Amino acid sequence: MEGDEPASRGDCVHVGRSPVGVATSGMRSALLQRSATLCRMAVQHAELGTEIEVGELEGHQRRILATVVRFPFRDPEKTRLRS
Repeated sequence: MEGDEPASRGDCVHVGRSPVGVATSGMRSALLQRSATLCRMAVQHAELGTEIEVGELEGHQRRILATVVRFPFRDPEKTRLRS
């Protein structure tokens, strides 16, 4: 997510003007050094790299720009170094 403000539980997820999902949790990630949000959203908009907006149902002033990415805490390809 852009900026340091995390999304709140229940915030709408939008692509353009249409709502496509809802945020289930949001926090500041110590591992990623940025805000992260988990959300449920329509499958057709869940492609990696899709730009979305997370924010309140009313108005555009509180929407936060975000991008759909792979779940960063899991490493199925085993590419991250371990101690």
